[in-house]
Amino acid sequence: MKHNHFFLLLPCLMLVSQAVFPSTTENEEEFELTDPMEQVNTIGAYFGYTNIAGQDYIGLRVQPELNIGKFGVGLDIPVLFNMATGAFKADEYKDGVAWLRLIRFLSWGVKKRDDLYIKVGDISGAYLGYGMLINNYSNSISYEKRKIGAEVDYCWNDFVGIEVIYSDFDVSSFNMLGIRPYVRPLSFTGIPVLKTWDVGISMVTDRDNTGPMVATDPNSVTNYFLGTGGAMNGFAVDMGITLLNIRPARLVLYGSGAMLAKNKSTGLQTALNDSIQSGTQVFADKAQAYGDGYGISVGLDFRFKILGNVLRVDSRIERMWYTDNFIPQFFDYNYEVNKDARILSLVTAEQKAGIYGDLGFSVLQKIRVSGGLMMPDRLDETNPALLRLELDASKLISKVILKGSYIKGGLTTFDDVFMLDGRSQMYVRAAYKILPFLVAGVDYRWSWATNSQGKFIPTSYWTPYIGFNIDLPFLNQ
Repeated sequence: MKHNHFFLLLPCLMLVSQAVFPSTTENEEEFELTDPMEQVNTIGAYFGYTNIAGQDYIGLRVQPELNIGKFGVGLDIPVLFNMATGAFKADEYKDGVAWLRLIRFLSWGVKKRDDLYIKVGDISGAYLGYGMLINNYSNSISYEKRKIGAEVDYCWNDFVGIEVIYSDFDVSSFNMLGIRPYVRPLSFTGIPVLKTWDVGISMVTDRDNTGPMVATDPNSVTNYFLGTGGAMNGFAVDMGITLLNIRPARLVLYGSGAMLAKNKSTGLQTALNDSIQSGTQVFADKAQAYGDGYGISVGLDFRFKILGNVLRVDSRIERMWYTDNFIPQFFDYNYEVNKDARILSLVTAEQKAGIYGDLGFSVLQKIRVSGGLMMPDRLDETNPALLRLELDASKLISKVILKGSYIKGGLTTFDDVFMLDGRSQMYVRAAYKILPFLVAGVDYRWSWATNSQGKFIPTSYWTPYIGFNIDLPFLNQ
């Protein structure tokens, strides 16, 4: 590809950076990767009403979340009863990992800060390496059918390490697996800046046969383009270097090259053949030309703080170039919504360039706003955008709890941003502390749920409630 010269220039940039940027010494403190606002320690239980996919329920949810030192745990224990029949809602206790689904997450450490990082359960926001293949990934797009996955990052002696992401421990299927061994070949030299240079090789595969979230055939039990009929495979090489890492600021330069291998399943080939017969000549040409896709990227990750944590900014900007049949960050939130549709989109994906950006800031440890945007230079159905927004203002106004998140993939027009559909996921919590421990509020979710016919549909949950919420700030120390 024309842009492969970036990888020849990167070693030169590393040498120049040593002279341009100050380096971290043994006596300097490195930038703290964890935002203090992310440290949550609460014990909560909420009694209220909710309507899920047209059914009315009343009951209790117990939702403690604790972070003690490097250890973190979050639970979600529902006790809901159908108001019409009185039946206990057992959906969240069935299928696959069943009761383990009540563990929202178990974690140890902070990724890329501690030598060992582990998270088990809901791994929303997971990424592999510098994110060219897996980024903003979620294994739990259905609130009531959360999956138990795992994300691991282990680095030995600051020299060699391995990252692993596994989407779902459902024993009936071999699900999405991403592995990235990496090495910091110059770490033993102690040379400022150069010692941080890391190089990794990523391999991702998915042979899921647990069934699509939305089956076009109601009798379908497999993903047509995965499982025994085929696999989705991706490979990447990436490298990065920390140009600056002192207490007020951190700057990382990185680059990636990746490939998404052609899916050779008989299911996909059959679908393409059928579409060629009934579709347009343009689609027929694309289907016949479908093959491996390639992409490269270069980016900067910059984080800084002013006056301690009075103002903290986390930002990332990445430029991408890619060929036909490639989609950057292919394994993202949209992937689990409908894997077959995501794979089929590779057939029509066209050669393009684009930008990925992340920006988040927190002020006085009272409010945090963050967002991300994947935006092709030319937006259309073959190369849509993805938007992510998050807000936490729970400490801004006394006695008020306000937080939320929104993610929307498959964006082709500005109007799509404001439309809730199968490409969307939203969560909002607004509550008032009547007493230091007693709260009244409402939760809103737009997620996937099982309707009365047993099929998954995108739907809204309104949950007015009253309950207790006890903050444990002393555990943050």
